[in-house]
Amino acid sequence: FPVPDGDTGTNLSLTVQAIVDHLRQSTERSVGVVAQEAAQAAVMGARGNCGMMLSHFLLGFAQSLEGQTRMDASSFGGALEGGVQNLSEALEAPVEGTILTVMRDTARAVSSAEIQDIAPLAEHMLDRARDSLERTPELLPVLSAAGVVDAGAKGFVSLLEGAVMFLRGDPLSIG
Repeated sequence: FPVPDGDTGTNLSLTVQAIVDHLRQSTERSVGVVAQEAAQAAVMGARGNCGMMLSHFLLGFAQSLEGQTRMDASSFGGALEGGVQNLSEALEAPVEGTILTVMRDTARAVSSAEIQDIAPLAEHMLDRARDSLERTPELLPVLSAAGVVDAGAKGFVSLLEGAVMFLRGDPLSIG
């Protein structure tokens, strides 16, 4: 690890597209059910290592929201923590400086924030995720030597950027 395979972005995009395609067909409004549907779609559409990691994260996220119809800031932070825990348990040899690190740092930032409104909380979440992403080369010498950040972690930050854009009402282009 890591293996420079050059397809992390494609694999993450295909995994997310599987989620989008599935959720477009859903009329469900319960956050617990939507989270479960997204997680199952990610599992079925997972591509590559980053797709697998995202799907395990989403499975833990969904499990934390099981039975809930709505989500507040506290339950959102708990769901992020649940996603990180599920992913950590699924990995045989977790490596710091990867998507796992950025997910964990992001979840901790949301859980410890005293922000109740989702829009400012999402902005805070994105800022902390970007900070964590910038530190990935410090944690993984191969990234530092190459002068790059972890591609899967960057993809996760891009997903968060899309969520924040949506909350801001910015135009999105989705496959």
